[in-house]
Amino acid sequence: MRLKEVRHSAPTVAVAAVLVLAALAACGTSTPPTPAQSSAVPADLLLSPADLPGGFAPTQLSVADLVAGNRGPIESAATSQVTPSECTPSADADLNSQVRPDDSAVLAARSRSGALVELVTTARRDIESDIRVTTGRCSTTTTVIGTGTMRGTRIVTRYEELSTRGLAHDSTAVEQSLAVRSTATTTLPDGAVSSQIGYAGYAIVARPGGSTVTVQLTVSGDAPPAATTPTDGVEPMPAATFSGLFDDAVTTATR
Repeated sequence: MRLKEVRHSAPTVAVAAVLVLAALAACGTSTPPTPAQSSAVPADLLLSPADLPGGFAPTQLSVADLVAGNRGPIESAATSQVTPSECTPSADADLNSQVRPDDSAVLAARSRSGALVELVTTARRDIESDIRVTTGRCSTTTTVIGTGTMRGTRIVTRYEELSTRGLAHDSTAVEQSLAVRSTATTTLPDGAVSSQIGYAGYAIVARPGGSTVTVQLTVSGDAPPAATTPTDGVEPMPAATFSGLFDDAVTTATR
């Protein structure tokens, strides 16, 4: 599958992962899409439970629950100090303020070692910002939490941008995209350390009829208990599996 190269003309978060994008062509025909396709609601554009990788089972999560659950980390991030300072993230907070149950849909799943969340929304994610804060000078960042029970906690995050070439049937359907793998090492004020591995894929996808949706897929491995002798984080799935799953997610959203 071929994917649009978006690094320069149309930039390519997540999340630390391999991003795999796929845009589905109109089945080799010039026939215009049916009204049902062009007017599909976000819930129709999600992966189905049958598409989940082996070991993952669907769990209950509403759009309202997702938005509410994001508020705490976003508020904590707002009072944290990020180094380099230009690597302070903003896309999560901006998107969370726009996501509503009437314009978004969520699929959540869990395995024995991690959690998966897919969001499809008509709100537009600032993927350009995601690129700035996870690549180049920002491929390694240090965050110190400034308030709350975690005050003084130090988090070092290393991002690895994953190739998105060769993965989409129709490059014109993918306007922007990014895929990253992240390793976040958290050191608590008492010196205990824990590490977490995650993947994130983000894409702005064109729909039949000219509208766009944001497709966001994040997979986070469970973090082991913090200890003075740190252990490696849990890999929630192989990078190739994440890539294939994100490919499927973007393909589904273009139908």
